[in-house]
Amino acid sequence: MTEKEELRQKQENEILQEINGEEEVEYGLINDYMFRAVFQTSEEALKGLLSALLYIPEEEILSCVICNPIILGDAIDEKTCILDIRVLLNGNKQINLEMQMGSVENWTDRSVFYLCRMFTDMKKGLDYTQTKPSIHIGIMMKSPVPEDAAFYNEYALKNRRTGYEFTGKIALHVLDLSCLEQVPKEERNSSLYYWACVFKAKTWKEVLAMAEQSESIKKAVVTLRELSEDEKIRLQCEARERYQMDWQSSMRTSREKGREEGREEGRESGRKEGELQKAHDVAEALLEEGMEIEKIAKIVGMEVNVIREWITEK
Repeated sequence: MTEKEELRQKQENEILQEINGEEEVEYGLINDYMFRAVFQTSEEALKGLLSALLYIPEEEILSCVICNPIILGDAIDEKTCILDIRVLLNGNKQINLEMQMGSVENWTDRSVFYLCRMFTDMKKGLDYTQTKPSIHIGIMMKSPVPEDAAFYNEYALKNRRTGYEFTGKIALHVLDLSCLEQVPKEERNSSLYYWACVFKAKTWKEVLAMAEQSESIKKAVVTLRELSEDEKIRLQCEARERYQMDWQSSMRTSREKGREEGREEGRESGRKEGELQKAHDVAEALLEEGMEIEKIAKIVGMEVNVIREWITEK
């Protein structure tokens, strides 16, 4: 270990020791801006997370280059900025990492779109066989496919009848944090489970407990703590949470407005049907008394041809 590395390790240990475990984590890794900031800042943490998500030993990850870096701390356009992390792994595999703060009703279609766009992003002149394997990984608060919810799902392009994998070059993975408590005890001794615990942690005590599980998680925790004290980063995390809350509130308002408009349309439709039925009953009674159709039409306020149709139907 070099002198520089020893100094950094000493600093990291001091940072961890100074943390008050009882404090709440104000902006954790489920905040998509903090998620981006931590894993863009710490390559060691990024390697550790990718190792867990892809079942690759960390020592086999020789490089992980972020292809879409952002300037951390600068204000972003919440509507257009995509905080997904696009990584070129070992120079030959494309990974798109997404921390999804809220539920997205169109996530399945959207994720497939992003996956296909990433897979087909190749230089002109290259042969189709030179396309890079591409994986879109969504870390979700709740599964976008409730009927198939599980802690970690992997989707691929396969033959439905035989199970044969048509191509191993594209895949979708979903880490559902809402299923964390459902992981069997015998399966909890895994790096993926530890990372999920870091994402879900509410207090620094919970975060510190996971930092003891691996060096890469420790790097992530130290980076998280350092960035949590950066005012510019905090402001962007706050802006992301506010935007997410406003967006969800807007969606709820739109849904409620739609339901209310539907109820109003139903009431109006019911009122018209009631009036129509009343006119029909009056017309039928007058017909039985032998009144002329033209007079009946004037009394009930209906067209003569409508009265004739009722008679025909009867």
